[in-house]
Amino acid sequence: MQQPLALIFLSSAIICLLLASGFLGSKKLQFLPARLHGINYLLCALQNFLGFILFGYGWEWAGLVRATTAMTLGPAIYFYYSSLLENQTTFNRRWLLHLIPAGLVLLLWLSKSPLLWLVDYLIIGSFAIYLATSVKLLLGGSQRLQHLAQYADPAYRWLMILVAIMGINLVIEVLVSVELATGVAPRESRAILVGAGTFLIFHGATLLLVLTRAPIMEWIHSLPELRFNKTQTMSDAEARDIFESWERTVQERELYKREGGLTLDQAGRILVIPARHISQAINRIYGGSFSQYLNDCRVKAAQKILKNNPDISITDLMLEAGFNTKSNFNKEFLRVTGLSPSEYKKQNVPE
Repeated sequence: MQQPLALIFLSSAIICLLLASGFLGSKKLQFLPARLHGINYLLCALQNFLGFILFGYGWEWAGLVRATTAMTLGPAIYFYYSSLLENQTTFNRRWLLHLIPAGLVLLLWLSKSPLLWLVDYLIIGSFAIYLATSVKLLLGGSQRLQHLAQYADPAYRWLMILVAIMGINLVIEVLVSVELATGVAPRESRAILVGAGTFLIFHGATLLLVLTRAPIMEWIHSLPELRFNKTQTMSDAEARDIFESWERTVQERELYKREGGLTLDQAGRILVIPARHISQAINRIYGGSFSQYLNDCRVKAAQKILKNNPDISITDLMLEAGFNTKSNFNKEFLRVTGLSPSEYKKQNVPE
């Protein structure tokens, strides 16, 4: 198991280094969230490279350094989340206090303290605390990211994926600790092998998403333009004209029912104006994001369809209103009406 495990760590290190260089080396991404994201990948690259040294060559010092680095992973992801959710543009010096536990672990192994047995528990505790903190930060939903305008939803989905990965990491750390406590050698740990393989797949998939410019990753490259556009003001009258034109077009052509959905860029081509102007107008006049406006239109359409055709099934209602998935239909219908589609049907449609 030693050689394959070392190669898995090395492969992950290379992928994370490529991702880090993309975020840290890009001249376009000269803003705090992108830089912090790059630092996160740089830390992951270091972690995996130390794993390669530890399991490939058996150098124990790599494991000690790896334990110290592990204590910085939770704070680093917290810094990234805070910068996005709180729209911060400069590093908060108070964040440095979060790195004190990492310094404590470093001090323990430099002094060869008998308390080194506590390190595994400190790492697990750190992951648990920052997982809980990240979940708490995301409780407000994508509304917490409304300052990102049309990019709020993909950004929120990406942050949710990272939370899920943090949860997986915590479970793996616990399983590894249990295995090692029973006398299993680290090189023979199945939990370490499964964890290393899982993160290799995740990092590889992330790199593929970046290279293919998938929306769930591409949004971060659009933030500089969004920040620049915020300095260019639009009058209330201009915003209202654009919004009314957009609203009229959506209703007349039932664009919310468009197969495959409707993107902001497509909206810009339909009205023959910059997409960012539509986004700004919707945010200012309607008070919600581009995607929220379309979902509101779909829910209103569903209510109208249900009134005119009370015998329609929930699935047909979902498709007729323009929703592509039942989960999104249920979530948005509940948000707008306070009831699920089936509950709304029972209360508002006579049998």
